[in-house]
Amino acid sequence: FNFNGSVAELKGFELKRRGELELVKIFQSQVFEQFLAGKTLPECYAAVADVANQWLDVLDSQGQDMDDEELLELISEKKTISKTVDDYEGRKSTSLTTAGRLADFLGAEMTKDKGLNCKLVISRYPEGAPVTDRAIPVAIFSCEPAMRRYFLRKWLKDNSLDGADFRPLIDWDYYKDRLGKTIQKIVTIPAGMQHQDNPVPRVAHPPWLVKRLESKLSGKRQVNIRDAFRQLSLLQTPASVTESGRMGRKLLGHATATTAAATAAMAA
Repeated sequence: FNFNGSVAELKGFELKRRGELELVKIFQSQVFEQFLAGKTLPECYAAVADVANQWLDVLDSQGQDMDDEELLELISEKKTISKTVDDYEGRKSTSLTTAGRLADFLGAEMTKDKGLNCKLVISRYPEGAPVTDRAIPVAIFSCEPAMRRYFLRKWLKDNSLDGADFRPLIDWDYYKDRLGKTIQKIVTIPAGMQHQDNPVPRVAHPPWLVKRLESKLSGKRQVNIRDAFRQLSLLQTPASVTESGRMGRKLLGHATATTAAATAAMAA
C-alpha cells in the first residue's frame, strides 16, 4: 500500500491475470483496500469479511437482484486458444469444449483460426460429468429460443431443459468453491494463522489448518524424530565408540587369518 491508502503493487493474484473468473477479480479489487479498515485486527477482518459475504450472498441467491447480462458477465471466464483447435486434438479443457460448441452452432469456419477467444460458464449438466464437459459458450444465451433450447439439450444431454432461464443450468456450487478458495487464501487462512476466529464461517478452514490450530490450542508439540538422536563429531568420538571400532577390527583380522589358514590346509 501507498501511504495514501491506495494499492501500490499486487503479485500473484487473479486480478492481475487475463482470462480469470470475473467474480474473483471483482472480489479482489474490492477486498484489498479493506485491510486498512478498523483500529484493531478483529475490526480489520470484520471489514474484509463484509466484502466476502457480499459476494457469497450473490452466489447463494443465484444473482436474483442482477439482470441476466450482468450476472453472466460476473460468472463468465474468457479463455484464448493460442493455436488452432485441430492442434489440440485428443486434449480436454473447458476452452476446447467451448470452441467445439461454438463451431457446432456458429459453423466450423468461426473456429478454424488461431487465437480464438472463448467466453464460457460452467453448467451443472450433464450431472456427474467432469468440468471440462460442462462448459457452455455464453453466446448460446443470445440465440433465438428454439436454437438455444436445441443445442442446450444436445450438449447437456437432457431433453427436459427449456433454456429460457440460464440460472437453473449453472453449477453454483462450482462458483462457490472457486470464490471460497480465494476467500481462504486472502481472508480466512491469514486470520487463522493470526489466532483470529474465522471471519467468514461459510468458508470452512482447510483440514491442515484445523489440525494446526488444534495442536496449538492443546499445547502439545509433535516431537521431531531428529530430537531423539545426537550427532557425534568425528573429531571427538566417545571412548565407547572407539573401543567398539577396535574390537571390530580385531575380530575382522581374526576371521581373515582363519580363512587364510583353512585355504592353505585345503591346498595341501
